[in-house]
Amino acid sequence: MTKSKDKVQAKQKHQTVSMLAKHHGDGTQFAQLMEETFAGRFNDEFWHLWNRSIEPGLPKKSVIVDFGTGPGTFVKMAAEKYQSSKVYGVECAPYMLEAVGDLPDNAKLVESDLQNPELPFEDNSVDVAIASAVVHEMIQPVRMFKEVCRVLKPGGKFYIFDWVRAPLETYLKTSEVNPFDEEISQETLEDLFVHFIEHNRFSLDDLKFLLSSTNFAVVHSGFRSDQQHAWVLAEKTE
Repeated sequence: MTKSKDKVQAKQKHQTVSMLAKHHGDGTQFAQLMEETFAGRFNDEFWHLWNRSIEPGLPKKSVIVDFGTGPGTFVKMAAEKYQSSKVYGVECAPYMLEAVGDLPDNAKLVESDLQNPELPFEDNSVDVAIASAVVHEMIQPVRMFKEVCRVLKPGGKFYIFDWVRAPLETYLKTSEVNPFDEEISQETLEDLFVHFIEHNRFSLDDLKFLLSSTNFAVVHSGFRSDQQHAWVLAEKTE
């Protein structure tokens, strides 16, 4: 890698980490929040599709990669569940990396910026990739999708769960903040709408378009009951 390329990647990583820090606020508290809300993201709906459409095709010695692993909760769970497999978590936020702690012997962290990832995996070497509540954080997910496609085996699965675009009224139904409250502070009001914009970055159709444009075929997709989150299961086509 050339020095100029090193500088470009370092600058990009700094921008990504700064953007995430602004979005997440207190990084230590946010890492803890990700731990606490893990079961809500990886709920019965998530595991139903996993058990039906992913697990039956997993080799005994599979390779599983969690893109944007946060504090690594999924990595630890998957490594313990599939002890003959190798499980990797990809992350770049320092406070998330620090929150991971000890990992099982068959699990490992990879520090990389998903805006422009260069991962230490050979072409066609990964069986399953997941990205949970990650894509909405990205300015552009195209290069991540291309990198996922590169490392996945033909027929390998890419499982996405994320916030998707929803009307403001729908978004506010699960919010603890009432923007029309006379007592609400300017800071709280602005924070609510900043998060609304961030969480509404892509629609479900946008995700499917991005996947089909990067050599994936969508196998399953749908909205969760709150209509604010969606899941997409895609398969590498070549």
